[in-house]
Amino acid sequence: MQQRELKAYRQEIINAVRTLLDGGVMQLSKHGNMSLRIPGTDQFLLTSVGGLEDLKEDTICLLDMEGNLIEGYISPVAREIVGMHSVVYQHREEVGSVLHTHSPAATAFAIANREIPVAYEAQVRFLGTIPVPVAGYGPRGSGESVANIAAILRENRATGGLLLANHGTLTWGDNPATAVHGSVILEESAIATMAAETLGGAKEIPAHMLHATHNRVAEFEERGAEKA
Repeated sequence: MQQRELKAYRQEIINAVRTLLDGGVMQLSKHGNMSLRIPGTDQFLLTSVGGLEDLKEDTICLLDMEGNLIEGYISPVAREIVGMHSVVYQHREEVGSVLHTHSPAATAFAIANREIPVAYEAQVRFLGTIPVPVAGYGPRGSGESVANIAAILRENRATGGLLLANHGTLTWGDNPATAVHGSVILEESAIATMAAETLGGAKEIPAHMLHATHNRVAEFEERGAEKA
């Protein structure tokens, strides 16, 4: 792997994190972590510190899927969560990036151990056709926690994210930008669902319309942009 390629991938993470922070969906602490799978390898880059606010190239390390450090350094707080990222790559060959945050509204659902229902159209379009599932609690990054994430990944192909019980959120995508977009949509959905509780509760999208809603994104992306 050429250093200039790693530099470009690190910058991709930095750019995506800036978008996340600018979106205003992060919790007060700005704690979180993001990774990027190096295409065609069994290696991934991972933010190596606890906070995302002052991310730099030298605070993004390179690891293999077993968690061995290949390049850079990793702090204890980041070392704890390596398995949280690698387990997604191991179960989802198509995934290119994973993001973990504690965005407030979505984390409220995680603390309540409650799925986010499929009531918000953007959630269905960009996160999948099932309620956002909750992975059972295990201490942060522990074998139990990772096993609970793996169980969700095995059972639910139709989701682009999950809630970590009593902890926070996990979203993924084919690149860092889409992982961030999923996190933003997850937080929007959680906020809207909570607000809907004051109006009698969220009404889920009819089951027979879920795939039609989800597939409409692909349909128009395939057509591409139009120009008069």
